[in-house]
Amino acid sequence: MKSPAPRPRPVRGFTLVEMIGVLAIIAILASLLLPRIFSAINDARVTSAALAVNSVRSAAMTYFGKFGRFGDLNGASITDLTVPAATNWAQEVLLRGGFLEKPFETKISDGAFLYLTNCLTAGTDPTGANDAYDFDSLPPVNNASGGRYVLQAVLDNVSLEDARELNRKLEGDALGDGGGAVDNKGQVKYNFTGAQSGTVKVYIAHR
Repeated sequence: MKSPAPRPRPVRGFTLVEMIGVLAIIAILASLLLPRIFSAINDARVTSAALAVNSVRSAAMTYFGKFGRFGDLNGASITDLTVPAATNWAQEVLLRGGFLEKPFETKISDGAFLYLTNCLTAGTDPTGANDAYDFDSLPPVNNASGGRYVLQAVLDNVSLEDARELNRKLEGDALGDGGGAVDNKGQVKYNFTGAQSGTVKVYIAHR
């Protein structure tokens, strides 16, 4: 006579209290980690923008080393600064000329381009809108006045937070805005008075 088969042991599931406990732990961990994840993602975006600016600066210096000036695709001087080569110098000159490997763009702005324009006079006070730059707070006020052209990166529709972070990454805290909405010192300039986003200008070179 065969002995009866052993009964299977009942599988014990999680109780409602245990499930609530696990979910509570997951919620606490998520609340601690998510801000750091979002902060890391945003930091990567701004770092990428800083690298893009430095990339076009390096390409511009290579162009200048070849032609001895900032000009058109063939190295000739640009007399009409309203032409595409002057208003989007990165794409029309550096990219088409092989000095850049990819178009100049950033994830922190709706539009990014290099702008070539006439230098302003030495006594011009820098603002967030004009093309003067003050690097040392010493006279002459406009340090970018010793040449014919000034070349600058223009980033449109940048948030104030991203503008501050880009400023810190490109030139540190010494010439930062101190947490305000305006910065007219150094190579990064903006004026977001009464707004949370706007245009950021970044000095590249003047010759």
